[in-house]
Amino acid sequence: MLIWSLEPTDEDARPAFKNVTTCKKWLQQLQFTNLSATQALVREQLAVFERFPVRGLERLQVLETLRETVHQLQTDCAKRIDAKPLPLNDVELAMLASITGLWQSLATGYFRCLMAFDEGDKQLKTYGALLCHRCLMYSGRQIFEYLRAGYELDGEQWRQFHSIYLFAEENGLLSVEVEDEYSDQGQFTTCRFIYLKILFTCYARVQELSSRQQGLLDRWLSQWIDTLTIERTCTVSRGDAPPLAIDPASMHGLQPLRQELLGNANIRYLPMVPMSKLLRVKTILLQQGQTPAQVGLGEDHDGMDCIGLLTHLHKHWCEPRPQRMAPRQGSAQEMVLRYGLEDVYSWLAPRQFDHQRLAHEIPQEAWRAEDLSILGARLMRIGKTGARIGLNRIVAVRASDAYQMATTVWVSVTRTGELHMGIRFLPGTATPVIARAAIKPGEPPGKPAPALLLAAVPNLGIPPSLLIPRNLYQPERTVELALPTREKQRVRLKYSVERGVDYERVSFLQER
Repeated sequence: MLIWSLEPTDEDARPAFKNVTTCKKWLQQLQFTNLSATQALVREQLAVFERFPVRGLERLQVLETLRETVHQLQTDCAKRIDAKPLPLNDVELAMLASITGLWQSLATGYFRCLMAFDEGDKQLKTYGALLCHRCLMYSGRQIFEYLRAGYELDGEQWRQFHSIYLFAEENGLLSVEVEDEYSDQGQFTTCRFIYLKILFTCYARVQELSSRQQGLLDRWLSQWIDTLTIERTCTVSRGDAPPLAIDPASMHGLQPLRQELLGNANIRYLPMVPMSKLLRVKTILLQQGQTPAQVGLGEDHDGMDCIGLLTHLHKHWCEPRPQRMAPRQGSAQEMVLRYGLEDVYSWLAPRQFDHQRLAHEIPQEAWRAEDLSILGARLMRIGKTGARIGLNRIVAVRASDAYQMATTVWVSVTRTGELHMGIRFLPGTATPVIARAAIKPGEPPGKPAPALLLAAVPNLGIPPSLLIPRNLYQPERTVELALPTREKQRVRLKYSVERGVDYERVSFLQER
């Protein structure tokens, strides 16, 4: 059953275009100097046209004419909110609403055509697969934009998305090739292809990926879709990647396999052993020294970056959820947080750094730990105001009198406006230090910078490391550290252990 609410058509609707000819003329008059205004105008006119009574084939032809302009606008506008810290400000939130609203308007237009197809419109008789494809593509784009921005869905979008898939399945349209110039798979693609691509993109926790990683994922999935099958039954083998499940009646995308889903005739299953093998083999070959191009991952990519993304995908697609490397327990423990090396230094240091604000002048935020382990935590901010938070940034957490350093792994906003965050704890007790590049003959002294010395964790075999600003790191650079005791140490920077937006965690050797 198709799930979509449509307003009645209205003879009094006055769109700026009513057919392909007038649509082309209208598009030629558009000005692209103000993208936001142009996007809003296209969205407004598309919504008016969607309500205008017109024959199904004419409507389809107009929508196909609009696609190029819509894709161009959406791509450019999406860059304005890409990787923005959360929660979005009012302007950014309005842009997100405009982007998702335009995708929804386009999807609704195609859905009206699909309804006409279902009701026997003879002119649309051969267009069923194309209409299902476009409905899946644009309702899926709406879901993707919400998740990429880190905002929670209301769930109805998933139900609409699944209902189109079921309609295509029931009518034998899933594998019918349709023309799609926006697919990097080639000139032709299928409903099955676009359905699986949206599902797996969203299940990869796309909000945790950079724009570059999202682009890689999109291209890789286009190559890997044939690895995936959708089944009515499933088998689970101990030690193998567990199947994933789709409940078309739910308000969710892909789901981990759970006991209560087994035996439900409506559930679809996706065996993940072939995908797991593919990801692991490519990872191993890269670790053995082959280039991304040699293992079919494309040109001009860094091998370590590809390994990181492949590992991320295997974790989220092919490993049981929740997978715990350390026990977790629900917790109502409250914590206080600070962000960034400078503010964290001021919080921990007995004396002020340079021009920084005093520690008592820096706002403190209260958070509640909803899920906590020695490796990380899921936190919810108490209250609706506070700093905007991005991914891969330094965070200091204080619970009782204990301080611990962490980095942000994911951030999301619920429909009620609550900010949630996942953090990963960094090993070692932090000591605030002042770091500066050692003076070389004939060169000016390096500028002092706040840094944190993370102590070794001997029982885990983890050596000490430094958290420093990214612009300070150079391999083999000698750095002078001023400790809280005013003692000074010289260290030689070695390897970059990890890199965030506002920090670099590096190994070092102490110089005599």
